[in-house]
Amino acid sequence: MSGRRPDYTVSVSRKNGDKNFYTQIGSAWKVAKDGISIELQALPVADADGKTKCVLFPVQDQ
Repeated sequence: MSGRRPDYTVSVSRKNGDKNFYTQIGSAWKVAKDGISIELQALPVADADGKTKCVLFPVQDQ
């Protein structure tokens, strides 16, 4: 989606004790018919249970 500012950042969630930590791995854009296009710069790795949790955060205006 070159040239367009992303609508979301894509992050993976990792829990350490009672805290969640997020690592940004990509960007996402709203597309036609309520869709979302996701572009990843890194692939998420599954946890010990074989699960991966990706989270979309709205991009904040600067």
